[in-house]
Amino acid sequence: MKTRSNLSAIFLTNIFLMLTYLFASCSSSQTSAYQRAEMLVEAPNFRDLGGYPVSGGKQTVWRKVFRSQSFAALSDSDVEKVKTLGIKTVIDFRDDSEVKKAPSRLPAGVNVVRLPIGVGNNETALRTLQGSASGTPDSAQCVRFMEEANRRFVAEFAPQYKAFFAILLKPESYPLVFHCTAGKDRTGFAAAMLLSALGMSWDAVMDDYLLTNTYLRPQAVMPQTPQQRLPVLRQMLGVQSSYIEAAKDEIEKRYGSIDSYLEKALGVGKPERKKLAKLLLK
Repeated sequence: MKTRSNLSAIFLTNIFLMLTYLFASCSSSQTSAYQRAEMLVEAPNFRDLGGYPVSGGKQTVWRKVFRSQSFAALSDSDVEKVKTLGIKTVIDFRDDSEVKKAPSRLPAGVNVVRLPIGVGNNETALRTLQGSASGTPDSAQCVRFMEEANRRFVAEFAPQYKAFFAILLKPESYPLVFHCTAGKDRTGFAAAMLLSALGMSWDAVMDDYLLTNTYLRPQAVMPQTPQQRLPVLRQMLGVQSSYIEAAKDEIEKRYGSIDSYLEKALGVGKPERKKLAKLLLK
């Protein structure tokens, strides 16, 4: 009887633990979906990089690093939300013409760091594609343009991305957000390198990269685009896996691996990665 009683107790305990785990998993999933994005009404591609699993059983911390599209169209309530999040540093990858055309709306006191990257923005893409022989870009041209832009990020704009990591390595920079106009290409490459440096698998990096297609509203980024042209330009106004894969391919051709690229081109070797892990993992 005593043995049967003990077995019953163990059985009930295991059932309780299993139900607790399942409940926690469901709650965590719902919380993660809620926490990650949909924080700024007029910048829907603003999202948290927290809650991602990395090697070693850890995960990225919430509310320290955000990626985003432009802050030019923020409402008063959006600006107040940025203030509530305690954002200290904003890293802006837009070039001079983009900043002049659409200056950011941010709370007073935020430190804005400009790291201009003059490739991969939508207006440059349109001018380039419209200058083609046909005068009208097709889907294949859009895809090739974005893949080439991602390849150019790797070496041509390594100094900007090296400076980006230098800011990430300073504890006083946080919480911070990095962005461009749409928050998908220049910002997408930056996020991919950061998450890789933290030990995230490439498949998981890709999942974050493709989330832009869930949150970004294309016509909010290019409001003057005629409705009939959107189907052709959608490859440029969203992201495809081939875009960031083109960057990865370029990295492997030039440096052999992402780890080598981080160390040799961006100044993020083992000591720097260890410091990033202390700052951004738990």
